[in-house]
Amino acid sequence: MDAPLYPPSSAYEAPVRVPQQMSTRDSSFADFLASPEALAIMKSEVPQFEGFIKNPMLAPHLGNMGPRDMVQFGGFKADALDRVDVKLKAANVRTGGAQ
Repeated sequence: MDAPLYPPSSAYEAPVRVPQQMSTRDSSFADFLASPEALAIMKSEVPQFEGFIKNPMLAPHLGNMGPRDMVQFGGFKADALDRVDVKLKAANVRTGGAQ
């Protein structure tokens, strides 16, 4: 059985990151580190945040895990993250650097 032949693409458009509202559920640790405003909000409600993300075992996962993922492991309290989400929404903090 031969593999199907596909014609080459006529035009390639590189993917772009669309800014979206930040939240502890949908934004990664890297998103929080890239946004000074979001990081300040996170530190105000979760003081242990910086110490937690400096853990070398977490370093490979900063881009694909977020704060809400750590609730089940006891890393953060859900009520503190709920307060972070309210503050992020009130401040209209968005990913991708667009405000």
